[in-house]
Amino acid sequence: MNARKSLLTKALLSAGAFAVLAGSAGTAVASAATHPAPLTAVTKITNRFDGGGGGSWAYDSFARDLALTYLGKVTPAMVAANPALAPYLGMYQYNATLNDNGTFKDMPGQLTPNQGKDHGRTLKPVQVSGPMAGYGQFGVFYASQRALSYHGVLYTVPPALNGAARNAKPQYASSVWPELAFPNGTVFAGVTENGYSYTYQAVPVYKVTTVKGNKVTTLVGYKQQWVDSAWNGDGQLHGDGDILGLVR
Repeated sequence: MNARKSLLTKALLSAGAFAVLAGSAGTAVASAATHPAPLTAVTKITNRFDGGGGGSWAYDSFARDLALTYLGKVTPAMVAANPALAPYLGMYQYNATLNDNGTFKDMPGQLTPNQGKDHGRTLKPVQVSGPMAGYGQFGVFYASQRALSYHGVLYTVPPALNGAARNAKPQYASSVWPELAFPNGTVFAGVTENGYSYTYQAVPVYKVTTVKGNKVTTLVGYKQQWVDSAWNGDGQLHGDGDILGLVR
């Protein structure tokens, strides 16, 4: 997926989108204060560039589920017990997870995603597609303002993002995705996607059997698989597999 980095930044939310629901802000903050379950948002994403070891290699279309958990405010008593929290005094603590599920389409002629295993190899001329799924995990981070929600839903997170043009906007990077849940002007510390794993599969293999005289076709696996994670060299090790394109 996208590069993951630790950031100290401001959330860049659309002023228009925020203004539409500005009248509900007071209610939203109150809701977040009393809601014990994670706050959530779902975004339908289409044609998002997917980065491999040699640059963008596929378009992804998937549903992204964000779950944001409020962990409390950093108080003077907490700082007294743990002086390392002093820079975050008065800030609000959260953690977050992302869950993505959808499909990808490769870009024929581009470098395959695993350039550690197949250095210099390009994707075959005929486009292939298949399922992709994965997750991202964020440790504790700090925000100067509370996340905005209504009945547990993070309403400033966009419900849909369409087209590759969105890929150029840094506020939509996976590494800072939870920041979309906060109002404009929020200052963050420690927003880090410190765990993630994504699996891509292409070229299905089917088994045909006969049951009571009828042919039954069953998907038994895939000829190609690539795993991109925080624990396997970002998918650049030999054992991580690769997507090569159409197998004839």
